[in-house]
Amino acid sequence: MAPQKNPLQGNKKLFLLLTFGLIAFLVYFVLFIDLTSFIETISQANIILYVISFAVYPIGVFFSSMAWHSLLNALTVKASVKNAYLFTWVGLFFDAAIPQLGLSGDVAKTYLFSKSSSEDAGKIGASVIGQKIIVMSLTVVTFSIGLFLVLFNRTLEPLATFAIILFLILSGVSLFLIYYLSIKPKATHVLLQFVIRVGLFFRKNWDPTDFKQKTIKTIDNFHLSINELKATPSVLIMPTIYSILSWIFDIGVMFLVFTALGYPIPFDSVLIVYTISGVLQAVGLGIFGVNEIIMISTFHALGLPNGLSVSVTLLSRAVTLWFRMIVSYGAFQWTSIKIARQKQQISTTLSKRGCPAN
Repeated sequence: MAPQKNPLQGNKKLFLLLTFGLIAFLVYFVLFIDLTSFIETISQANIILYVISFAVYPIGVFFSSMAWHSLLNALTVKASVKNAYLFTWVGLFFDAAIPQLGLSGDVAKTYLFSKSSSEDAGKIGASVIGQKIIVMSLTVVTFSIGLFLVLFNRTLEPLATFAIILFLILSGVSLFLIYYLSIKPKATHVLLQFVIRVGLFFRKNWDPTDFKQKTIKTIDNFHLSINELKATPSVLIMPTIYSILSWIFDIGVMFLVFTALGYPIPFDSVLIVYTISGVLQAVGLGIFGVNEIIMISTFHALGLPNGLSVSVTLLSRAVTLWFRMIVSYGAFQWTSIKIARQKQQISTTLSKRGCPAN
């Protein structure tokens, strides 16, 4: 489950992805966007209301970290609220920087927190996946409500309706797969064997014995912890409440953008577009350019003016992507320094005792 020793070795790939996304978005912007309408709409924005959205987003992250913290406590994993908040930002950085089926942030958060705290990675992973299941369940419910309101309040083109329903199905399938892998140890072990085969395909001389033994132990602890959460459903109450609060503040960014632009908030459209953006992130397509194009197209298909669709999308993503990247990158650097210092202290202590460092 461990990420690469230097998670930033993929900077070139990230740069290529961002470049591709930027080119795709610029082509889309030139061909399909009314520049005059966009400039007219965005020039009317209330700056104060928009700036408030930058304060609202971290509050949503805080409640997300509290949901995780509650699950960690339920599994008797020692974690301060401060560390839960810090490593939640770290996970957000990896999700934004490494689009890998929405798992990069979960894996990085689990691995780095276990290294920092010396707590069991299986228990930590169970808390992370438990939170993911809660969040994805909220996503499916939100998406379903948004779709019902849209179909009830307006008439959509068949293609737009099909695309929205397809995203709903995709989010439901993703939730089912994660839940299934969480409760079925055999399925997880089959997945492990597949990962090992892929590793051997690319690295012929790799001996997976040590990796397999450690991973099996982690997986077994993971499933024991998941079963522990299932056996006491009451421990899921507070994480669910915190997740709902996080969702409110997160989606509140888009509501504030609409308000700042002086446009009545289309509640059903916001639910649909916000959820689609989350689904794109979950399936590894939340990179810059692709997400923006789909968000703009969806807003437009739902009846919003062209200039407004672009303005809301770009202003929202400035908060939920670029602001998030800056803050989360700082959190990642801080945790890297923190873990390196801890490792150095342990090495120094072992050296003084005459013990070899691992």
